[in-house]
Amino acid sequence: MEYTNQDLTKHSAPEFGKNEEIWVNPVGGYGDMLVVSGVLKLAFENNPTQKYKLARRTRYLTIFKEHPAIDYIGFPPKEARIIRTDYWAKEKLGSGNQRPFQILARAFGLKTPVEERLYLPGKIDIDKSLDEIIPWKKKNIVIAPASDSPRKMISPAKWESLTGKLIKKNFLVIQVGRLYDRHIKGTYSLLGITKPKQLIGLLKKIDLVITVDNFIMHAANLSKAPAIVVFGPTEPEIYGYADQISLQVPLDHCQYKAKCLGPEYPDNYSSACPLGFQGHCMNKIPEENIYEKALQQL
Repeated sequence: MEYTNQDLTKHSAPEFGKNEEIWVNPVGGYGDMLVVSGVLKLAFENNPTQKYKLARRTRYLTIFKEHPAIDYIGFPPKEARIIRTDYWAKEKLGSGNQRPFQILARAFGLKTPVEERLYLPGKIDIDKSLDEIIPWKKKNIVIAPASDSPRKMISPAKWESLTGKLIKKNFLVIQVGRLYDRHIKGTYSLLGITKPKQLIGLLKKIDLVITVDNFIMHAANLSKAPAIVVFGPTEPEIYGYADQISLQVPLDHCQYKAKCLGPEYPDNYSSACPLGFQGHCMNKIPEENIYEKALQQL
């Protein structure tokens, strides 16, 4: 269900009345929800008397359940006042004070810049059942090759080359993601097994995460797991984190780089790169570069 009630924050930060009933419409992916959850936590710390109601979306219940800023999850009435979380539609994205966290902070009435702290309610530890089935080694790596956008992904062949080198060093390489993601040969697969909170708990025991711009990048930041993140059509200055190693692939060759991903080109997000396999920017990064960075971290 899509909620189209009055949007309070399309162009400017809202002015809230005391204990006003404000609904939050969670729009975006799981990584975006960790950002939204962090902003809500800051807003609650800034004004504990103002709580919010959350428009119910089943897939996000594990993110917001028992959140201190949320007092009710359900369906907003017809005339409800709603804050949408699609930050990309509110202001121009950029580095610094134009990062998604800062834009959303302003949407909830906070004076920016604010400290960017992702948040997940409750205690986060590795799930006991996962801990028992994983064949742990001295050093353990998680890879997350998949993204909702094909344009953020590296070819499976490059992942298999990279993980093959890591496995030869006697590292355990664990692949996480969705059930239907392509399995990378040689990795210990947890595809389709972990829920978001379980995954974040798992990362607390991991020595290194290697990923692209996806939910796992945000989860690694929240869990404080060291991470290497490969960026192509998106920019680490906007979406990445300072405590992670960001590898930006070269874009000089790409005639579409100014019109690839972004709020102005929503249809491109789910489509493949028009330059094909060889021309796709994410396939331009030598896996040796990622491997060397991984060895430095490990």
